[in-house]
Amino acid sequence: MNIHVIGTVNGEVNEGMRNIATHISRAFEKEHTVIYSGLRQLPKIVFDSKKADVTIIFAWADKRIYELVRAVSAICTNVWVVLVQKPAEEFFELTRDNPLGCSYLYIFDDDVKGLNVAEGKTIRRFSVGINTEKFVPPAGIDVGELKKKYGFDPELPLLLHVGHCSGGRGLEDFLQIKNAQRLIIASGMFEDEALVKALEDDGVTIMSGYLENVEEIFQMSDAYLFPTRSSDNVISIPLSVMEALACGVPVIGYRSFVNFSGIGCADGAVSFIDSPEEIDAILPDVIAKKSCESMLKNTGTWDDAANEILGVISQ
Repeated sequence: MNIHVIGTVNGEVNEGMRNIATHISRAFEKEHTVIYSGLRQLPKIVFDSKKADVTIIFAWADKRIYELVRAVSAICTNVWVVLVQKPAEEFFELTRDNPLGCSYLYIFDDDVKGLNVAEGKTIRRFSVGINTEKFVPPAGIDVGELKKKYGFDPELPLLLHVGHCSGGRGLEDFLQIKNAQRLIIASGMFEDEALVKALEDDGVTIMSGYLENVEEIFQMSDAYLFPTRSSDNVISIPLSVMEALACGVPVIGYRSFVNFSGIGCADGAVSFIDSPEEIDAILPDVIAKKSCESMLKNTGTWDDAANEILGVISQ
């Protein structure tokens, strides 16, 4: 099968949509021919869509993507849009009046409530995966030596976050924490310079850019903080939370981020807060939960996710 993938797939996995698109596309390549087009490569998109059996678009669904899908659907009859977060309100409005000639794949039920799907087209949920060989608990690994390798005191707890260092994600919470070393692995994308400066001035360590061995960062950490309060600024199933749990690292998150319900994990693996002032108080209990086993339940690999998608788009 010739699969045409439209999106940003460049081998880097330091951003949620790109992470999902890259891993699934690489899995497709094992048994199928995959052709790639960037979102702005309009002549290439037209050319590649004509020779594809299926075209899959990985992008946040807004007005621009609506117009792109309209054009591609006129060329390729088997078009799918992958939704990894809630579409823009304008996308809902446009599809309400004129539904697109495409089908949809999504990862969280709330994201597609009210989406008008054209008659005869499909809307189907799929499960994201993780690299289950890479993200594992640190069995046989000296965590203290890992901390020293990255410049941290092995005797003190380490609290981690991995993602964009941008506004709206709650990273200001790190300024409230006094009882742990603090580390943010920033993607290097969408950075808020004022926020970065405030964090660094307060002693928060920020490492920017893609880290090939990021699993070591998870493995050496004692707890993972996911400070985003709503789903507006992140993909609906945060992969970094899944990767932390897979490494046996317990998570702290906000009750208001209801998307945690989409992650299958061990009881107590996620500790919930309502305000940043609670973090220091619960840290000892959270850190005590760090496990030598994965704290995820029934999470498949990226190959599993790709095969699930293939079973839908090839029908």
